[in-house]
Amino acid sequence: MTCDIVIRSYWRDFGWLEMCLAAVERFCSGFSQVIVVIPNASEPWLRRRAALPPFVRLELCRDYNDDYLGQQVTKLYADRRSDAGLICHLDSDCIVQKPLTPNDLTSEGRPRIYTRAVADLPRHWPWTRPTAEFLGWMPTHDFMQSPPFTFPRWLYSEIRVWSRREKGVPLSDWVMSRPARGFSEFNVLAAYAHEYHREAFEWLPIGQLADTDRPCQWFWSWGGLDADTRQLIDRILQPVSYG
Repeated sequence: MTCDIVIRSYWRDFGWLEMCLAAVERFCSGFSQVIVVIPNASEPWLRRRAALPPFVRLELCRDYNDDYLGQQVTKLYADRRSDAGLICHLDSDCIVQKPLTPNDLTSEGRPRIYTRAVADLPRHWPWTRPTAEFLGWMPTHDFMQSPPFTFPRWLYSEIRVWSRREKGVPLSDWVMSRPARGFSEFNVLAAYAHEYHREAFEWLPIGQLADTDRPCQWFWSWGGLDADTRQLIDRILQPVSYG
């Protein structure tokens, strides 16, 4: 089954994006395409500040008043930008740190998702309530434990149909009607899949994944890209010397 990497970025994250793509180039193989999606308003910034590697396909999307929610809409419609059977989502601040192929993200063709039981989460975990508000039930797990997050293309259209039927509105309208930081796209996709298509995925407790086995280092772009973080990422990207 083919697998594309899709990265949704915007102008403030172009410094992160440059390093993310450098890590993809160094460590990732076997993926059909690497697709970067940015809002229309970010495109002039990209021309002035960054040059995408030749292996990247650039796509533009509409501008959103709240791009935190807007970037989630882009991801929930990723199947309209990729024709691959599997779509692997990376954020700009996710830095691949070891060799990675689609086979590392799946088990016998089933996407692998790491989970943590809601009962084991901190008391004020922000993503359970928005997920429950959309789906109508409280999720049993948090599914955003280890990026990248990979889903089959059929899941995207199915959950959009579900939104129209159960919520009465297109999925994009529901997401953009939420308050700031009031949605969790990957938790919604995975919680829906866990409820209706559990056998189509491999679900693993995050405790089974050692830190050194995580495919990515997951940073927080809103916290800024300071010198210590750059140095850490430079070490990840540094070719190993055996001399």
